[in-house]
Amino acid sequence: MGFARMHARLIAIRSLTYYWRTNVAVVLGVATAVSVLAGALLVGDSVRGSLRDLLLGRLGRTDHVVASQNLFREQLAEDLVAQPAFASAFSGITPLVIVQGTVTAQNEGRRVRQARVYGVDDRFWRFHGVTNVSGPENRDALLSPALARQIDSRAGDSILVRVQRPTDIPLESLHGRRDNLGRSIRLTVANIVPAESLGEFSLEAQQGEVAAVFVPLTRLQQDLEIPGRVNTLLVSSGLSPPSDAAGELRALVRRRAQLEDLGYSIVFVGPGGVLSVGLG
Repeated sequence: MGFARMHARLIAIRSLTYYWRTNVAVVLGVATAVSVLAGALLVGDSVRGSLRDLLLGRLGRTDHVVASQNLFREQLAEDLVAQPAFASAFSGITPLVIVQGTVTAQNEGRRVRQARVYGVDDRFWRFHGVTNVSGPENRDALLSPALARQIDSRAGDSILVRVQRPTDIPLESLHGRRDNLGRSIRLTVANIVPAESLGEFSLEAQQGEVAAVFVPLTRLQQDLEIPGRVNTLLVSSGLSPPSDAAGELRALVRRRAQLEDLGYSIVFVGPGGVLSVGLG
């Protein structure tokens, strides 16, 4: 029995010695494969971390979003802030209009389709804690670095922003107004807002650059004929948010929302005071 073991060991040693080149190649190959797999895991974690940081940076201080296809009252933001339950769970809120649009440089004629158009005012920048940016006001506009580069525009240049008019009635419905599809707004570039100052603000998860233009909220509302109306609220959590902050916010919105916020209006018609409820 002992002789058999010694003989087997001898054969193994001779095999390793005779095929040492092949064995070394196999060992190196396995080591290389292990290194590649370990590196891939490390790089994957790093990439995921970088993408997460990028997306969170674009959100700024946004923790929750109240968004609707229907336009609702800008005043709803103030109505929510007035609730004691809001102050105990959340630290800030800002209303804005978010639409897709086409931005064209007046001097070069370069155009970017599907740009993000944000109707904002000073409240947007205060909400995010950005102190070096304000407005825009009147007919000024602020551009993201990507959009400014794509249309080759700088401060003082004129741009044309064409957006689809938001409506409470879907265009594809029977009563949708297909003859009122868009508005063109002529603006002057006041500044290019860098990414670190929320110039690339986005609620969408994407890796590429963000082509965005920030326009005065009141101007956008006026030109789109939607005075006092918005379609988005950004909300930031407080220092000690409840475990179900999203549920708490939904409850507050339901409590303070009015029929017109839901796209409905009440009209009394006829001598008998007939009640009619329909889309606003």
